[in-house]
Amino acid sequence: MRTFRRLFRYLGKYKTTLFISVIFSVLFSIFSAVSIYLTIPLLKTLFMGSEPLTGAPAAGEYLNYYKQFQYAFESYIFKNGKPDAIILICILIVAAFFLKNLTGYFQSVLVQFVEKGLVRDLRNQIFRKINALPVKYFTEQRTGHIISLMTNDINLVQFAISATFYNLMKDPLLVAIYLTMSLFISWQMTLIAFTIFPVSIFLITRLGGSLKRRSRRAQDKMSDLISIITETIYASKIIRAFNAEDYKNNSFIKESDEHYRLMKRIVIMNDSVSPMNEFLTILAGVVVLWFGGREILINNTLKPEEFLGFLFILFQLIVPIKNLGTVSNMIQESSASGERIFELLDYPIEIKDNISAAELKDFRSNIEFRNVCFSYNEYREILTDISFRVSKSEIVALVGSSGAGKSTIADLIARFYDVNKGEILIDGINIKDVKVESLRRLIGIVPQEVILFNDTIRNNILFGLKDISDGMIIETAKSANAYEFIMETEKGFDTIIGERGLKLSGGQKQRLAMARAFLRNPQILILDEATSSLDSESENLVQEALEKLMVNRTSIVIAHRLSTVKNADKLIVLDNGKILQS
Repeated sequence: MRTFRRLFRYLGKYKTTLFISVIFSVLFSIFSAVSIYLTIPLLKTLFMGSEPLTGAPAAGEYLNYYKQFQYAFESYIFKNGKPDAIILICILIVAAFFLKNLTGYFQSVLVQFVEKGLVRDLRNQIFRKINALPVKYFTEQRTGHIISLMTNDINLVQFAISATFYNLMKDPLLVAIYLTMSLFISWQMTLIAFTIFPVSIFLITRLGGSLKRRSRRAQDKMSDLISIITETIYASKIIRAFNAEDYKNNSFIKESDEHYRLMKRIVIMNDSVSPMNEFLTILAGVVVLWFGGREILINNTLKPEEFLGFLFILFQLIVPIKNLGTVSNMIQESSASGERIFELLDYPIEIKDNISAAELKDFRSNIEFRNVCFSYNEYREILTDISFRVSKSEIVALVGSSGAGKSTIADLIARFYDVNKGEILIDGINIKDVKVESLRRLIGIVPQEVILFNDTIRNNILFGLKDISDGMIIETAKSANAYEFIMETEKGFDTIIGERGLKLSGGQKQRLAMARAFLRNPQILILDEATSSLDSESENLVQEALEKLMVNRTSIVIAHRLSTVKNADKLIVLDNGKILQS
């Protein structure tokens, strides 16, 4: 329930809508009760041949309040005889059902407004959190886990919220009103009928804890399935090139079968509550039939029309009682999803601004590493006692074998991670003491693996920038040696390039990435092996664009190829996380 208490904190902005929906819930319950109560005088009129109560009951006794109301109501109904009474009762029944359905409609719509709004707010917060999470989180979690949170888990929470708001507002009121009516008719029969409550609550409680545990396992398994699907789509060429279709199929089927087994157990447990409750209710109803028959036929203490009215009320109670059992199960099932969502929302943001963080408006002097040590985990240190300086407008090349720590240095400058020991300074200021946004605004990154989006070429170059003229975009594309191939595409700058830019070659994607960096006019440029995977022709075009991009910019170049670092002012050789030569 702690998870749902956290969800309810999102309701503050919807309190007016909720309050109005509660009013409609109360009215719906009242009109539901009235529509059922009207069956008693209708049955009396049609079948019993009896007249209204012959005398007003004595005042002051608890149960006589109901008798007094019944006497007054039936006196009014029957004052003009049975034919008029039938017409009046029919009109009242139609009016009661109309008002019942009208108030039920408004209650349902308002509750769904709240439900959809709450889910939207939760989804938006999750997405904002994803964009605020440190890079470390994405190296620890599979993609499928995050996608599952945004889709499957959110949907389960939505179903539970819907059932909670809709049923927990309406059904308890219905149960309370129907129970009150049944007590007034016969407290003995009501007591018999509600002997099922303790048994039902016991069964629901026992099943709830197990259902929550199995639901958590099922959601984790769904994350694994989505991860396999994502990897399979991304690596479709590799899978076919290595004839690994059967391997991936078997891997997916194994996880899918396990998810199926978990879901079968959940279905068995979830769907067992409703028939058990219904059976217990019917069992109690049979006992009530026996007891009511005795009261009518032997003891003459109960009127037939009241007994039939009691039965109508009893069977009306079955639906809200069943719904409450179902809601309990849905809450338990979705609680596991809620826990997974809040685990993400509670994940600590390690890279954040200090309270006194300064705005870094310009880069004036140098970047300095002072005795920097860094490790991704406690088992292996990636960088050990790294110290060097990069002056403004200087080109510094980082070279070394794979895994030497070159890309890690670039990530630390952009503050994707924080150092474990030592410090990184820009113009003598520790980068931990400046605002992250202002730091990254000064930096442009051209990575080895270019990240492009399933959008137009124009929007991939702009990528978040606004109020940029077409002339500036064209000039930027020409500077990146990208304009010629862009104009050869179907719609020029408005061409959709496909997911991850799959419609473009490696060199074309790299030149778009440089155009994106050009347009931001960064003062500090990080090139992470930007030409390592290109053919000679593409490399020449990209290299020419890189040389334009590095003019009058402080550049940190990570590369294996000599052509990329031949113009460097300084060369830093790394090996196993240490500087061998600089």
